[in-house]
Amino acid sequence: MAHAKGHMSFQVPRSWFYAFTRLGVVALFFIPLVTPGSAQTSSAKFRAVALAEAGGIHKPFVDAAKVWLQKESAAEHFAVDYIQSTDPIDDAFLSHYQLFIQLNYPPYGWTPKAVTAFTKFIEDGRGGWIGFHHATLLGEFDGYPMWPWFSQFMGGIRFKDYIPKFATATVDVEDKFHPVMTGVGSSFVVEKEEWYTYDKSPRPNVRVLARVDETTYSPDTKTKMGDHPVVWTNEHYKARNVYIFMGHHPELFKNSAFTKIFHNSMLWAANQ
Repeated sequence: MAHAKGHMSFQVPRSWFYAFTRLGVVALFFIPLVTPGSAQTSSAKFRAVALAEAGGIHKPFVDAAKVWLQKESAAEHFAVDYIQSTDPIDDAFLSHYQLFIQLNYPPYGWTPKAVTAFTKFIEDGRGGWIGFHHATLLGEFDGYPMWPWFSQFMGGIRFKDYIPKFATATVDVEDKFHPVMTGVGSSFVVEKEEWYTYDKSPRPNVRVLARVDETTYSPDTKTKMGDHPVVWTNEHYKARNVYIFMGHHPELFKNSAFTKIFHNSMLWAANQ
């Protein structure tokens, strides 16, 4: 091999090369294997799994939620994993988690094993649950029948209608002493929501934490249900659970009342 004039060449003795090679191979066996999130998980106070709706009109909300959850998990020392279908869900899978976040994923099209495992997770109190927005799309959709158990879990309701052109409205806090509402004012404004209506109010079967004041709808609409809870918990189940209706637009993560409710709900539902 040619070298530039004035430069000395240095050749590593072949015996050294073989020695370093052996040492290098040995060293590789002692390099710790670090999987993504393992450092976070090892020191996490609890682990959450988020079943996130994939694509569609709610993708911007889900994407904003992931950004916010990344910051929250770092600040509060918990770990979050994401799945976009119910295929992985069974008893063994859920045993790794203390919190299940239904991030706009609808209550239909689940695999049979996921239905069984999730039902036990809630009924046996194996972990907590938070559901958003699309989690009450209860009825016959996309060729799937309604899930009766999930309807009862949500207070015995069926989806009826929504405001397709959106409305801004005031949400009134009803139960200011519940941990989910700690630090939330007596009322707050939510911009441009769909405000689902149901065949009846879930109030007789759940503990209502907040309701929307339909008289404040702007613009006004005929799509109303009278008594209109939007945040509630069902105390008939062992799992700590919270349903939060709001969840259509990513701008909700700029709403301090919404993020406070989300923050409180995670810590409470995960029994922290």
